Amino acid sequence: MAADQRPQLKDVSAIRVANYGTPSTVIKDRAQVNAIVAELRQLRNKTWRRADTKLSCYATLVLLSGTRTVALFRVRPELVVERPQGKGQSSYSLAVDRADLPGISALLTAIPPAKDCN
Repeated sequence: MAADQRPQLKDVSAIRVANYGTPSTVIKDRAQVNAIVAELRQLRNKTWRRADTKLSCYATLVLLSGTRTVALFRVRPELVVERPQGKGQSSYSLAVDRADLPGISALLTAIPPAKDCN
């Protein structure tokens, strides 16, 4: 399975989150970090498409272990893209709806809205 080639979502101590074109916010609250990581793990159990998907007006979730990036996700209401950490690796995309991302959707509405996006 392609998901096996992606880094495990473990030892995540913080999440940097930002809507497209806005300053980022760092979340360090243990319960909130754990809930978001659990939601992303559930999404990883689904069938992802291995492809480089171009997005505009997305939100970015950077999962951090200390200062090291564990994983990077770009999120739109209908699509999640996991970007690789290394060069030459494929990204993965998954079609979603708001029901798949209840905690992440709530998080994204609580931060500054995306600039110049409808």
